[in-house]
Amino acid sequence: MFEACNLMYKIIDTMFEMIDMKATKLSMRSPAMTMREKVAWISVMASLVIFGWYFWSVWSDLAARALDGDVLFWRFLWCLGIAFVIMLPGSLLAAWLGRQDFDPPPDELETRIEAMSNRVGLALLELALVGVVLLSKSITDLARADYAADPAGATAVILINLVLFAAAVAALVREIIVIIQYRMYA
Repeated sequence: MFEACNLMYKIIDTMFEMIDMKATKLSMRSPAMTMREKVAWISVMASLVIFGWYFWSVWSDLAARALDGDVLFWRFLWCLGIAFVIMLPGSLLAAWLGRQDFDPPPDELETRIEAMSNRVGLALLELALVGVVLLSKSITDLARADYAADPAGATAVILINLVLFAAAVAALVREIIVIIQYRMYA
């Protein structure tokens, strides 16, 4: 029985080597992550923390009826800058520590994963933008009721932040799909 299991492991390892994947001898360890998967993990974690905080603060300001477009603009730029400062060096560090190329040419599997995740992410973005357009009348009514001094400005701030939220969620879902696909093929 033991010899049959070893023979099966050798056959599977040989098959993995034949299709140019890293053989892992079916241990519980997963093969090393590709650079694209590492970047996806870094993007998901940084986006959840940084932009999660930003959109939570926008929601809090909206609930308190204290939206200030200028403050939100600068807050968004700060969050964008912090995300850039975390993600780029984080990715470079991951490449250096893993002794990998920072932007290697994609193989067939990576191209398929990117295409599928882009398809889902862009479809989600399209649906979310249609939803924002359909909500625009309700947002205008909300802005007229809660921000009588400047309903047009409040409407613009709310709509812009909804579009930013739609783009952030679509990008986050896209990166999560990349991670799931890599883990499925790992």
